[in-house]
Amino acid sequence: MSALTAFEVQSYRNGDWRIETITDSKELAVHQAESIIMSPGVHKVRVVEEAFNPNSAEQKFRTVFIRHKQPPKTAAASPPQAAQPRAEEAAARAPADEAPQPAAAPPRARLSAIGLSLKFAAIVCAGIAVIIALRYFAASP
Repeated sequence: MSALTAFEVQSYRNGDWRIETITDSKELAVHQAESIIMSPGVHKVRVVEEAFNPNSAEQKFRTVFIRHKQPPKTAAASPPQAAQPRAEEAAARAPADEAPQPAAAPPRARLSAIGLSLKFAAIVCAGIAVIIALRYFAASP
């Protein structure tokens, strides 16, 4: 059996990545990501390819598309000169051992668990639909 592949469209809102949709078409996923980036409150979008090999139970992830929302262009190209000394004063007052911490990346395990749960639910629903359809057509004269 070959690997099962799905594409997750994820958006970055309010400091957290969330899954918007899952599809089996890379082109459709990229198209959806390009339209989602236009939504208010969305700062970034990405498409993550998930490949699952049922024979080896191996799961692979790779980002195949990423887009950042462009900040709005302003008339002033540089910040006012009065703002720079304040920033320098704040940096001088801050203790040296309190360096700014980089933002933590979202846990991959949580994202993949959600994706797998959604896939499992879709497979179960499709199986139930097939069983109902088979019973319906078997009962028809």
